[in-house]
Amino acid sequence: MSLFPPYVTGENRVTASILAVLKSLAMSRIERLLGALLEQSEFELVRFQNQPASGGKGVPDAMILSSCYLLLETKTQRNSIKAPDQLMRHLRRLDKSGEHTRLLLLLTPDQHRPPVCDRIKDERLIWASFSAFHQSIEELLADKYEVISEREAFLLRELQSMFVEERLIGSPNDVLVVPARRAWPMYTDFHVYVCQPRRPFQPVTRISFYCDGQIQPLVPTILEVHEEIMLTKDANDGEVRDRVNALLRAGKVSEGQSAKIMLLSAPDDPRTVRLPQPIPNDLESSGGRGIAFTQNQRYVALADLKTARTTSGLVSHT
Repeated sequence: MSLFPPYVTGENRVTASILAVLKSLAMSRIERLLGALLEQSEFELVRFQNQPASGGKGVPDAMILSSCYLLLETKTQRNSIKAPDQLMRHLRRLDKSGEHTRLLLLLTPDQHRPPVCDRIKDERLIWASFSAFHQSIEELLADKYEVISEREAFLLRELQSMFVEERLIGSPNDVLVVPARRAWPMYTDFHVYVCQPRRPFQPVTRISFYCDGQIQPLVPTILEVHEEIMLTKDANDGEVRDRVNALLRAGKVSEGQSAKIMLLSAPDDPRTVRLPQPIPNDLESSGGRGIAFTQNQRYVALADLKTARTTSGLVSHT
């Protein structure tokens, strides 16, 4: 049974589900996710300030201020916005409000900004894709400095799963890139990828491995996906049984646990693409410090992998 509200129409159900998850998160995480979608790293729903000196005589001990009016318009069909009428009505609603920050967030499954947004030419209208939302959740969950409760993580994963099931995040990016300090040797030796059970991924056909500061040159095809299996000797059937047994004999997984497992084409299999060379990571923060290409997962196009010289060339396409 779905965790989310049973609205009849897809748009209402998706929107209500997003709100249900956001309301269950800590304020800082709500602001982080919305800030990512709005492309405003300092986005604040509520501001807390000690001893505010401006705004009048006297200095109170503290101030809690909320001055944001954010409208959300959700579309679940690609290329579904042809005319500006509905968005213009929402913008006129913003005109009547007195908040300092007034924004309209348009969330769609499109991979490119709908042309109608450019025709409207209003800076308060901000478009974001479900793919960007999915990626923002990944980055939040992967942040080792965020203390996320099990309940929050569970709800965010369920929201991602809904995005996948509703086909809201399909894209030309057909390769999943995962951090692979352990996963890369596991692939080369056993031709599998193992992770937590039912971990949601966008629909892809291949997987790539990022470790040792570079994307490795082998890009295997995903042959089978088993969402949740027991890592127990002879507990499974066919090829997955043989590979799990081999992992157990080598001590690469813990017996008795459950996991998601992908069976992958071998390094010498013609279905595995071999890149001209590994792709070194050259990404840096605004302060000039090196940052990982991915801490949890990322999606790229195979065509871009074949031509990229560094990871910064891949980021410009995603």
